[in-house]
Amino acid sequence: MKGKEMSDRNLRSAKLKRILLVFGLVMLWTGLVSRLSFAQDAPAPRSDVFVDRPRIDVATSITLEDARVIIEAAAALVRQEKGHAAIVVVDDNGNIVSMDRMNGTSSFFQRFAVGKAVGAVALQVSTAETFEAYKTNPQRFLSALSMLQGEVLLIPGGFPLIVDGRVVGGVGSAGHRGDGDVRAAKAGLAAWEKLRQSRKSSP
Repeated sequence: MKGKEMSDRNLRSAKLKRILLVFGLVMLWTGLVSRLSFAQDAPAPRSDVFVDRPRIDVATSITLEDARVIIEAAAALVRQEKGHAAIVVVDDNGNIVSMDRMNGTSSFFQRFAVGKAVGAVALQVSTAETFEAYKTNPQRFLSALSMLQGEVLLIPGGFPLIVDGRVVGGVGSAGHRGDGDVRAAKAGLAAWEKLRQSRKSSP
């Protein structure tokens, strides 16, 4: 009797498993069909979704056009001297506007260039001046390094961009030999000043 009871119990268990399996397959199939139906009924995404939205601009202290003029002039001088460098222009908050890393330049130099540009913006003088001021006013130099740790590099090659007494950005060059970074940045500044003067003289 016990053997028969065990056999009946196993049979019922097997039937229950088959029923559950069939139920699960039916539910799975129903779900797939409903998803396919929903996908077919769903409206196609609109291609003009961004066209209908009003354009939103943010204030910028220096344009990309100006940044490119500075960088291209600086890079031209470096190429003329058969060197290489990373050259960057940042805005008045130290955010990168544009950057070039010339062929053969270590990626570390682009970080150095950013540090010089940001340092010039933060202290509102060239990084060469800040570097020299360390001899007479080390507290200012060390305070800047402490407050802006990891953001600034206060060695020659960075200059603030100033318009009507206001800092609008900075340029930094790193990787050129000797005082090449200073000369490269100055070449960029000269080209930028020429552009600004041409705008003033044009009707």
